[in-house]
Amino acid sequence: MRFRIPNTVCLLSLLVLGFLSCKKDNSPGVTRPLDLPPGSDAVISASNQFAFKFFNTVLQKDPALNNKLVSPLSVYTALSMVYNGAANATRDSIAKVLQLNGVSIDDLNALNKALIRQMPTEDSKVTMDIANSIWYSAGGLTPIPTFLNTIRNDYDGQTQSLDFGSPSAASTINSWIAQKTNNKIKDMLDNTDPSDVMYLVNAIYFNGAWKYAFKSDDTHPGTFYRPGGTVSVPYMSGKMTVRVDYDPSFTLVELPYGGGKSYDMYLALPSDKDQSIADFAASLNESRLTGALSKLDTMGVQIYLPKWEYAYSIDDMKPNLGAMGMNIAFGYDADFANMYSVPPGTLSI
Repeated sequence: MRFRIPNTVCLLSLLVLGFLSCKKDNSPGVTRPLDLPPGSDAVISASNQFAFKFFNTVLQKDPALNNKLVSPLSVYTALSMVYNGAANATRDSIAKVLQLNGVSIDDLNALNKALIRQMPTEDSKVTMDIANSIWYSAGGLTPIPTFLNTIRNDYDGQTQSLDFGSPSAASTINSWIAQKTNNKIKDMLDNTDPSDVMYLVNAIYFNGAWKYAFKSDDTHPGTFYRPGGTVSVPYMSGKMTVRVDYDPSFTLVELPYGGGKSYDMYLALPSDKDQSIADFAASLNESRLTGALSKLDTMGVQIYLPKWEYAYSIDDMKPNLGAMGMNIAFGYDADFANMYSVPPGTLSI
C-alpha cells in the first residue's frame, strides 16, 4: 500500500507578474520581520543546502537543455511532514535528504510553523499562501492521532478522510489545490485508486510585483543566446539603484518585491560567456550564494532582462529523492510506524 505526495507549486504567477509589471506601486504597505524560534539558523542552513542539492539532482535527472523551475520550499515542507511519520532507517534517510545533520525534529517543526504562519503576512504588498493537507482513506487504515495533531498544529494542515474509490475523490483534492493556488493549478490528479491510503499535499502561491518595475516603453527586441543557437525575444530594460555583487565567477543582482524588505529575486549571470548554463547552475551551492549575498552593495545599474513566461513540472520525484538518499522510503523496507500502526514494509511512498 502506498501514500502519495502530489507536491504542488504555483510559482508561475510570481515570475509572470514580476516580469510583466510595468507600473511602480506607490501605495503604502506594511512589512513585518520574521520572528523565528530558537534553533532556526541550523534548520535554515539545512533547507538551503537541500535547495541546491535538489536542484542539482534535477539537472542530473533531466539533462535536456531546457529551463528548470523548482520550489525547494514546497518540497522541503512536504518532506518535513513525511519525516514526522517515518521511523528507524526510513526516518534516517529522510533526515539525510533534508540535510538535518543532528537538527532536532522539534526545531524543524517549530521553524516550519513560524514560516507557514508568518510569511503570508510579512509584506502587505505581496500575496503568499502556504497550504498543507492530508487526505487519508475512509474506512481503511487510520493515521496515528499524534501524527495528525502534528500536521494540524505545526503545519496548519487540513486532515480529512476521503473515499479514494469514489470517482469524485480526485476532484475533491483538485478543488482544494485550485482554491489554495488562486486557480492556477486545477487538475493535479487524474484519478485516485482504492488501494491508496493517503495523499499528502503542499501548495504554495506567490503573487508579487517588483518594487522597481520596468517601464513598458523600454521593452525592445534583443538577441537571447541559448544552446544550439540564438532567438529574438523582447527585452525589458531600465536603470535602477539596487544591490549588486560582482563575484569573479558571476554577477548577482537583487530585485526586491513589494515593500522591498521581505522578498527578493536574485539574478545570477556567469562571467564566463563560454560556460554552459548547465555547468554554471551545477556549480552554485549554498556557500557561494551566501558569500555573494554578504557582499551585496547598492549601486546604479542598467539591467536588460528577457520577458518570459514559463512552467515546469516533475511527474515523479522518486528518482530525484532516491538519488539524494531516501530510496528506502519507496520500497518494501519502508517504515512509517510514526504515521500508521503497521509493521515495517506495509506502506511506502
